[in-house]
Order: sequence, then C-alpha cells, then structure tokens
Amino acid sequence: MSNDFIRSAGDFHIAEAKIISSSGVEVDINKNNNIAHIKLFENIQQNSITGEILLHDSAGYVSELPIIGQEYLKLKIQTPSINHEVNIIDFTKNVFVINSVQTRGEVGNNISVYLLSFSSSEIVKNQRTKITDSLDGTYSKIVVDMLDRVNCRKKLFVEPTKGVKRIVAPNIRPFDVISMALNSASSSINENFSPSYLFFENFDGYHFRSLASLYAQPVVQKYTTHQAGGQIQQSGPAKGIANLEAELANIIDYEIVENSNTLFNHTTGVLASTLLVHNIYNKSFKQYTYNYFDSFNGEKHITSYHGKKQFPIFSDATVEEGLRNSDFPARTFLESISEGETDVNNTTKDGTEPYAAPDPQNTLQERVSTVNQLDRGLILNITTHGNTIIKAGDIVEVDIPIVASVKVDGGRENDRFYNGVFIVKRIVHEFDFGEKKHGTILTLIKDSLSEKLDGPKDQIEPKPKISARVISNKETFYPQL
Repeated sequence: MSNDFIRSAGDFHIAEAKIISSSGVEVDINKNNNIAHIKLFENIQQNSITGEILLHDSAGYVSELPIIGQEYLKLKIQTPSINHEVNIIDFTKNVFVINSVQTRGEVGNNISVYLLSFSSSEIVKNQRTKITDSLDGTYSKIVVDMLDRVNCRKKLFVEPTKGVKRIVAPNIRPFDVISMALNSASSSINENFSPSYLFFENFDGYHFRSLASLYAQPVVQKYTTHQAGGQIQQSGPAKGIANLEAELANIIDYEIVENSNTLFNHTTGVLASTLLVHNIYNKSFKQYTYNYFDSFNGEKHITSYHGKKQFPIFSDATVEEGLRNSDFPARTFLESISEGETDVNNTTKDGTEPYAAPDPQNTLQERVSTVNQLDRGLILNITTHGNTIIKAGDIVEVDIPIVASVKVDGGRENDRFYNGVFIVKRIVHEFDFGEKKHGTILTLIKDSLSEKLDGPKDQIEPKPKISARVISNKETFYPQL
C-alpha cells in the first residue's frame, strides 16, 4: 500500500506492474519507467475486464523474454490516500492474461514501443472449455458452477434466482450456459421478481444480478459542471488551495449520446410486443401483450430507489386516434413450454418432476424492453478526473445545466433529462504516465424520470384529409418513348 497523499485530482500510484513471461521470467515493468500508457475497460454488458498497456522497451524484453502474447500481467493501481481494499485495482493474485502484441515499432535510441492487449483470465479459460452436461439447480447455482469451471477465484456477487431449473448444455462454453440462464432468470428476493439479469465483471469481481439490484445501490459520487475557478477554490484559511473533492466531482466535458429512438423502440419491443406461448403438454396457445406504459408502474426503475417518483422516459401522447406508441405491438415472440404444474419435459432418473416450469410470460418481454433501453435509453458520456473508487454498475448523481441562450424567469436550471441518478454502464480508465494523470470516460444511463412528460391525447400526426394520389401513366416512367 502507498502512504502517498493525493496532491491533485487525477493522481494515481502504481503499486505493482510485472510481466511473467511464457518462459517463467518475471520482469518489473514499472521499475525502469517502461510504461507509457494504460487503459482499462469495464462494461455491465461484457463478461470480462479488458485493457491495453503501451510499453517503452530499451532492454529488448519483447525479443529476449520473449513477449509473444502468452504472458501474465500483475497490476495494482490506486488513488493515493485511498487504502481501502475494495477501492484498489488489484490484479496481483488474480492476474490478467496478455493475449497479443500489437503495433510494434521503434522510436530511436534503441527503444522499441509496443502495445499489449490483455484481459481477465476467466474469458481465456472460457474459450478453451466446453460443457456437455445436464445441469440442475437454480440459475444462480448453475452460474456459480460455471464460474468454477473457468477457475474463477474472485468475489462472486450472485443474486438468488427462483425455481429449480435444468439446462442441457450441448457442447457449449461456460459463459454460453450463463447466457442461457440470463434470458429466463428472475430474482427470488426482489419484490417484483426482476427478470433483467446481467452478467459482467468489474474491479470488485463477477456479478450475476438483476438490473434492479444495481439501481438499489447508494450513490457513490455526485458529478456536476461549474465555472472555472468557482467551486474548485476553497474559502476561508484554505483560500487559493485546490478543493480536491470538488475537482473529483467536476465534469470536464460531456456528450449526450442518445435521447430515445422511436424506430428502435418499436422494432426491438421496447414499447410493446406480443408473446405466443405454445404448451406442447396440453396442446394449447396463450397470447400475452406487453405494453410499456401500462406495465411501467408495476416495474422498479432507477429513480424509484432514490427517493423519487418514477415516470417513463417517453411521452404517452396519442399518436393515432386513441392510441399511444405502446399500443402497437410491433414485435412478436414465440415460445414453447411443457407445463403441467411443473416442467414435465424435464424429469429426474427416478421419474419425478422437481423442476419449475418455464414462465416466459413473466420474464421475456419485460427483460427485452429493459435491456434494450441500456443501448438506446437516456445515455450520457462524461469525462472526469479519475479515481479507483468508481466502477461499472455503480450509481452516480449528475447535474447538467440546461443549455439555453435565453433564460426564462422561474424556469428550470437543470436539464430535465440529464440530471439525477444514473447507472455507470461503461467506464474507460486512462493512466497517462507522461502527464501523470488518471482520467475516466463514463457512459451513464437511466430508464426513468422523476417528473412526468406531457402526454396530450390529441397529438396525432398531421395528415392531409385526402387519399394518396397514384401516378402510373407511361409518360412519367418512360418520358422519351
């Protein structure tokens, strides 16, 4: 652990950085200032941490060790003054695996430069492991089993799922089995039985949990914009000294990435969908319709966990006579089940039927709507001074001012969409050894608002009251004949 104190926002300390070569030789790449740049990537929609490290090599390691993309990387990084174990990026016991050597070149004075690409070891083990087995238990138990198959020794955050299930794995990888569980898993401890499960890795470990459980976490950081020299300088005896807490909370730059896409929402089933369930046991069909606006209050969204009311991020305005966007189920799903009281398609060797029947009508459509909003919801990228506390899946609070050249008296100060609580969907950590600075780019997303959007009942599409004019005469299509 470092006893250094943080001197300015973006400070970082490399406690350890070593490469273990394929020949077994261990080299300290931090000792001789070999490191030029490190990037680390976390994402709640990816099942592995990945990264890149740019090296200046004057000792010929790449040839002599050699470095060929079959090495291990020990890495430990922390923000000075932060010594709590959970807030340190520590991959010295669970090491990274170097997968490739890229863009190798020379910069003069017999110094070579090359970029190493690395990832968590579990994803590599996953690629060389196949499962051909019948797997029994709750989905959460099966997930723990699959992580054991890839030799995972990290912390596992596994939210319990309901129902005993069976998965038949036909020569597929462990993470493919987990993907099968994701599609049908629902929580046994959430009051709404949240079906929006995610599987990902961050610096804390591996997570198999519902999106609702992430929303329920406390806010770990508040971010805001400010005028230069405003909040950064402390008052009183410390006047003129940088306020590090304010600097770490400062949004250096931001970009509004997405603010809903109606075509995407219709096509993917975010707003509405139809599910046809065929029960092959009793030869029956049932139809279920998902309506985003009608279902919204029965679901738990991000603002509801943080002392606010929850409202849709879309307007429920009438777009056709008496109909909203959610009244058009443009996507259709078809699922087959074999259901009596239990899953009669799966039995034990002694003929018993202990397995819970599949219930796509309670999971599939809500999951599709919720998870697709992670790709096209209210998305904001912010650039900040880095620290090792913030991780993918954390909850942060954002305050973006409204952008307008004319201010209305008594009007709102903040952007109505891009303020309040957000979840960190993706985070890129950049450690620049030239400038000695740690910066982060956070992709933030939310799926609800704390105030309702207007939804007038007469906001139908303006159309002329005449029929379309069909032009089909020969002169129009072949004017020269």
